[in-house]
Amino acid sequence: MASQDNQGTPSQSVAKHGIKYLLVGGSSALIELVVFQALLTLSPIGVGPSNVIALVCSTTYNFLMNRNFTFKSASNPARSLVLYLLLFAFNTTLTTTVLSILVDHWGWNSILSKLLTMACVTLWNFVLYRKVVFR
Repeated sequence: MASQDNQGTPSQSVAKHGIKYLLVGGSSALIELVVFQALLTLSPIGVGPSNVIALVCSTTYNFLMNRNFTFKSASNPARSLVLYLLLFAFNTTLTTTVLSILVDHWGWNSILSKLLTMACVTLWNFVLYRKVVFR
């Protein structure tokens, strides 16, 4: 008999979650990067607002896919959404601040800066999604 996790579903290995997380994260990152660069290039709104809008688009997609595909969460959806939104607020504030410093003050390339912040967020989000948000 398959072992059961605290959600009453068959346990999945960290590797299986990791692969699904990377697939969802990769497609989410592509959405975020394309929206960010399109807004930055085609509109006068600047780095900060472009980042926030890109994050809202990719985060909506990411929440739905991670909840229903990656982690197949059976936990209370309202609880997961609140925790996810708190993490989103933290990530948005941090990445927008870092991007503004890197691009506007230090003159770094916007794509390189965005990729750097996205990589950092990816690492801590996997742990928090698996252990806290979608448990």
